[in-house]
Amino acid sequence: MPEPTGYTGPAGQPAGSFFGALRRFFAGATATVTLILACLVTYLATAVDGRSLTDPTASTIGGNELAWQLMINPTAVVNRHEYWRLATGALVHLNIGHLVMNLLVIAFIGRELERAYGTLTMTVSMALCAVGGGLAVVWMEPGTVVGGASTIGYGMFAMLVGLAVSRGTDIRAPIALIVVNVVYTVFVGGVSLSGHLGGLAVGAVIALVLYLRGRRALAS
Repeated sequence: MPEPTGYTGPAGQPAGSFFGALRRFFAGATATVTLILACLVTYLATAVDGRSLTDPTASTIGGNELAWQLMINPTAVVNRHEYWRLATGALVHLNIGHLVMNLLVIAFIGRELERAYGTLTMTVSMALCAVGGGLAVVWMEPGTVVGGASTIGYGMFAMLVGLAVSRGTDIRAPIALIVVNVVYTVFVGGVSLSGHLGGLAVGAVIALVLYLRGRRALAS
């Protein structure tokens, strides 16, 4: 039966409103929403600082602009010990398309993983995937400056496979998702293969740990 006009859901949002739909979509996914908001706020801040909404990193590479101070810069990490870049690099995006693509992955996959594993587990997992991708860039691409939440997104791909295994569901779709994205990364220029593989590797380790934890819980 259709809900009557004026019906309100939690927090007084109309059931049929855009914000009401968002609340339902992201229900139980606090960490996922927090990451999305952090990326949006960072993008706006870097856009204002770089005086460009469409290309906030367009200024000279290595400049003092906010975006370049947050991205994964192996030279700065190793020589100046700016270790925060390993995490903050995941919040910086090079343009609107880059931002939207990564946030869509995080929104759709992150909420499912968070509902399955919980907010604390997902918070730690996302941080580890970001740092793991950053370390891979430092190790494999020392002359490259990298930004983007795809390090986390690739970690989520691996965790999605682990979730399918744990539930006994078909793993072909999440594996295909990984294969397609890795192939894309290899053949399209301007994409950090090392960052993606680093996030994917960390996500795989997390998936294994969560799978084994679930098996022990069932056995006890």
